Amino acid sequence: MQKVLRLLRSLSNGAIARVSTAFCPRSSPMADRGPIARFCMRRFLYPLQALLIGSLYYSVRALPLAVGTAITSLMFRKIGRRMPVARVAEQNVRRVFPELDEAEVEALLDKIWGDLGQGAAEFSHLDRFTVNERGSRVELVGAKHLATMQESSKAGIVFSAHMGNWELGARVVGQTGLPLGQIYRGADNPFIDRLFKNARSSENTTLIPKGREGAAKMLRLMRDGLHFGAMMDQKLNEGVPIPFFGHDAMTATAPVEIALRTGGAIVPVRCIRYPGSRFRIEISPPLEIERTDDRKADAIKVLGQINGIIEDWIREYPEQWFWLHRRWPKE
Repeated sequence: MQKVLRLLRSLSNGAIARVSTAFCPRSSPMADRGPIARFCMRRFLYPLQALLIGSLYYSVRALPLAVGTAITSLMFRKIGRRMPVARVAEQNVRRVFPELDEAEVEALLDKIWGDLGQGAAEFSHLDRFTVNERGSRVELVGAKHLATMQESSKAGIVFSAHMGNWELGARVVGQTGLPLGQIYRGADNPFIDRLFKNARSSENTTLIPKGREGAAKMLRLMRDGLHFGAMMDQKLNEGVPIPFFGHDAMTATAPVEIALRTGGAIVPVRCIRYPGSRFRIEISPPLEIERTDDRKADAIKVLGQINGIIEDWIREYPEQWFWLHRRWPKE
């Protein structure tokens, strides 16, 4: 849900731009770099952003979930569509579904923004969701596949995509008892980063900061038997080009190569949102993989399988995918 938080941070920037400019004028050559800019960010912009987003977070948390999701869904529909990033969503929708006419594209975009708004409200209630209990909002199916992974000493991959409430899906996987490492990108704003990590923290899950050091640590932990939770639909600047909806998208090979080396399972997990903030977390059987002596070629073949699975998920519930990132390179 950090992607949604970045959206909220973008919304807050407009509201506080005039205030921050008073302390750090954009016309100043030091406004974009150097110690003055950093001082301005730390002392003025970051606290103001944190105040606005923190106020929204705790206000929504204080409301009944149905009320909070209704408010944020409407807010995202009305405001999000006017943000520059809305163009990215529209371009992606037209790329993936060229057969849709203008009215159908507009209807899908409206659902996409409403779904994102719901997720923003649900994020403040993450710790209140219960699983497979009487009256709970979350149904978990296929947990036996994670239990099999846990019994194995071979590091495997649990992969998913930014669909439904993906933060809830990651949290539920951790609650099954499977030790899992996840790489995350920390927010630039330390106040918001702390809020995010506290809300996202879950038992049996190790959060590892994104970057070269984090990647190296993740690979070391996988070699020691820790399983890896991966969002396989993220945009990367490195990796190998793998077809995704008929267009090459850069995709990381390292985690899959390690799973192939260790013999660990590669398990698909998805989160489906139903009306009323109810969810179904589906854990599918491990991928059937043909291993050869060419691990690189095997990894590319597996990544093709993974992208195909995510494509099927998106076609089934297109409004629930996070369309706002540039999954494909600019043409």
